[in-house]
Amino acid sequence: MGLATGGTDITITGAWFMHLPEYGVFPFCKIGDTVVRAKYITSNRIICKTPPSFDTLAPSAISVSLNGVDFHDTGFTFSFYEKPELIDMQPRSSNIEGGTEIWLKGTKFSNIGASSGNSMKSMRCRFKQIIDNTSPDFDEDNIPTKYVPAFFINNETMKCASPSGWDGGDQVKVDLTFNGVDYTEASFTLSFYTIFGSFPKSGPADATSSNIQIKGKGFRKDSAILCSINNMEVPPVSVKFNVIKCPMVLATWPADKYESVPFSIVIDGSKKEFENFHYY
Repeated sequence: MGLATGGTDITITGAWFMHLPEYGVFPFCKIGDTVVRAKYITSNRIICKTPPSFDTLAPSAISVSLNGVDFHDTGFTFSFYEKPELIDMQPRSSNIEGGTEIWLKGTKFSNIGASSGNSMKSMRCRFKQIIDNTSPDFDEDNIPTKYVPAFFINNETMKCASPSGWDGGDQVKVDLTFNGVDYTEASFTLSFYTIFGSFPKSGPADATSSNIQIKGKGFRKDSAILCSINNMEVPPVSVKFNVIKCPMVLATWPADKYESVPFSIVIDGSKKEFENFHYY
């Protein structure tokens, strides 16, 4: 399968492919009703570049020839689909442990991979790390990249899970493919964060001007962040790259109430629980 605009390389393996220019022997492919010149690789492999086709309703048969006239039906087909467009991605951050559900919104999404029985390999999200390309050690061919299966929800929604293996503060570009080759070019940025811990673990019940600090790396101000104290969610006091400050005392907390209460942080829907915070 590939884009209706064409340009997808199809690799065909077989036997007795030939390339004898002096005898006019060249490999060709016929995809649907369109004949294209193939690239000879070896006697058992050729590559054909798909032509444009907006016949997206049914798969196109693939045939091969060595003279452009006598074609042999391969028994395989190729399906064309319109180029999908990404318009939004949520959330924009993930814990380095991975597993965060990333929801992609857009248009012209397709479940075409399922019809081929190959969706786990062809429908994927690509996470490509953003690296400073001004560094003298920058090598575009060695940018860390990870791939995970993408799942079709409807024509406007896809989802995939963020992979693990990143460091706090790493940022990646996220794109989508339906055939394992042709990717979208929206490249939304996903940031990975890590949480080291919280400090302090206790405080006076009347410390309305003090904060509980969440130490870590890779926090974003535009993330949806909530501090949960005694199971009550409140906005953080401030958010910086390496620290989130939560209010130590809620406005509703009596100054003479001394006990331990649950404390956690919620970042883009992902909850991290800490040891109970103790008031004295």
